[in-house]
Amino acid sequence: MLRSLVVFVLSNVIVLFMFSVGLEAQPEKLKEVRARPAFYGRALAVVLVAVPLVAYALVRIFRLPPVAAGAVVLTAICPGAPLVVRQAKALNANVTTSLNLLLLLSLCMLISVPLWVEVLDHLMGFELRATPGLVVRTLLVKVIPPLVVGMAIQRYVPRVAEVLSVWCRRVFNVLLVAVALLALVMAAPRLKDLGVRTVLALAVLVSADAFLGHWAGGPRLEDRKSVALAAALAPPALTMTIIAQSYPRLQALDVAAVVGAIVLVRILALIPYKVWAKRQRGTERAPLPPGSVPT
Repeated sequence: MLRSLVVFVLSNVIVLFMFSVGLEAQPEKLKEVRARPAFYGRALAVVLVAVPLVAYALVRIFRLPPVAAGAVVLTAICPGAPLVVRQAKALNANVTTSLNLLLLLSLCMLISVPLWVEVLDHLMGFELRATPGLVVRTLLVKVIPPLVVGMAIQRYVPRVAEVLSVWCRRVFNVLLVAVALLALVMAAPRLKDLGVRTVLALAVLVSADAFLGHWAGGPRLEDRKSVALAAALAPPALTMTIIAQSYPRLQALDVAAVVGAIVLVRILALIPYKVWAKRQRGTERAPLPPGSVPT
């Protein structure tokens, strides 16, 4: 019963989060997107195109087994992790940039995720059974309605939106902490099942994603960190849906455990970048570490 509740919450917490994003999507903040089209275009290109391509290259280089390879790549094609804004605050990144990117990615994935599913299914041999139509229907139900309702409340009754936003964040944080602890218990035994190659591939993927995002976010350091987080973090809910449809023989609990283990490895693998980024204080154009992409 408890584990079924964890699976349900992981699959549907995105609804509450997208409603919260809509409540905080203030028009004056969205004007920044029009004022900096090159910056946001570069950031979206990295998250939506470069990150999936790096993931595909790594699963081929490390020769991961089919289910692990599919799960790793699927986490790369699903952008807009709920943790981005919270992590941005902890890392002293630009929260406005993180919110704008989250909103843009939530809209772009209506096209990008079904397209990547189609490409992976027909051209790259992953044999995914999750059709683009299913992905679109999932997004239309879990992303767009709560986002639109939240934005409408922010637009017409901003005082109500301010109160609701506070409570939504509190409820979301409580659910996130509670489910994260339970998911950790579920995911820990699966870490050994992922295998050394899968863990190494994930670690390299997260590092590459973070530094690609850091490069794309220049020249301001706080923007670099925002884009890096958007590129390196992955949302579990949509990934779980696609994996469940692609590998029907897996039980829902197994899907949640596999995805939880992958997300856990990604979060741990992001720690070195966060430690390095925190040391880059007061610089408008922070130097990249050796071997990363130059600006």
